[in-house]
Amino acid sequence: MSRFPVLTETFVLQEISTLQSMGWPVEIFALYRERPAIVQPGARQILPGVHYPTLAGVSLPRPGLLRATIRAHARSPRVLAKALLVAPIAAGWAQQMRALGVEHIHAHFGSYPALAALVAARLLGIGFSFTVHAHDLFADNAMLAEKVRRARFVVTISRYNLERLRGLVGEVGNVHVVHCGVDGNDFSFQPPVDRTCGPRTVVCVAALREYKGLEFLVQACSLLRDQAPEERFVCCIVGEGPARASLERLIRTERLEERVVLLGARDHTAVRELLHAADTFVLPSVEARNKYMDGIPVALMEAMASGVPVIASRLSGIPELVRHGDTGLLVEPRRADQIRDALVACWRDEAASLVRAQRARALIERQYDLRTNTSALAALFEGSILA
Repeated sequence: MSRFPVLTETFVLQEISTLQSMGWPVEIFALYRERPAIVQPGARQILPGVHYPTLAGVSLPRPGLLRATIRAHARSPRVLAKALLVAPIAAGWAQQMRALGVEHIHAHFGSYPALAALVAARLLGIGFSFTVHAHDLFADNAMLAEKVRRARFVVTISRYNLERLRGLVGEVGNVHVVHCGVDGNDFSFQPPVDRTCGPRTVVCVAALREYKGLEFLVQACSLLRDQAPEERFVCCIVGEGPARASLERLIRTERLEERVVLLGARDHTAVRELLHAADTFVLPSVEARNKYMDGIPVALMEAMASGVPVIASRLSGIPELVRHGDTGLLVEPRRADQIRDALVACWRDEAASLVRAQRARALIERQYDLRTNTSALAALFEGSILA
């Protein structure tokens, strides 16, 4: 992994915990130790066993691997510098992995973690694989074709990603779609609350970053206040990130201090409680200037598992989960007016919203169940180890 623990990557933590519950021994290697203000309880439990880089553990990779790494990352000095740090760290990790009896290496994200997996696996003579999520396909995809060719298998989280991957690296037979998932037992289905006597609650759970498109949600709240004054509401945005200052300025400019609240980072329990109190969940994702964009956000899965009607952008793999008019409502990216209209539609036809929410929960149970999908990944591990 690139970093651990990371509050916004609970899907990785949940996968690890589920694998361990199935009896798989898992060793975690992270290129950088994050020190977030909030650490999920599950991450705190396994944190003492995580392997981080040490100067004593750095080793030079084989010259051929080093030359290939330099060629693939030479287009950007910044990217090359990071790659040249990762390769010797991975070579050092290979020695630890040999002592631990590691039989297969899996990386989350096809960027630097997959590079580390490739280097270590080559030195150990074992198989490696990696999961492609979003930015590692859309933006940070240096050397991706070679990583795909050398991997025992590759996992990606949507059919959209599969087609993008084929377009980038060609037709490959070792790529599998395995969705991220949520534990339905963690999120009990609760139909939207009757709001005849109080304001409606809009919830968004997202890192405060450009590709989440949160400014368009704020603009939609401004439009809603001005053009549908009969609708009383409050919008709660959960998350932290570099866009906080610009969002705070926008909220002040639009005079929305009493309507839009930036709650900051929250742990899994707090998010679950907010979802159970929500009327609507909105995730207004966009493609950022650096090409970053969402894959299929787990935050949407959690809202759908909880029975909250969802509104999301028609972008990337999101329509595979949020099927317009069936399991939720889709809007075009960067269209605050469409977000406003979708919110009004949800609130003024609560019967239709409930039907969509019920279908959304059923879809989560069928295709986005954490244990089922982790079992599919485990089967791929087993096939690699036994090959």
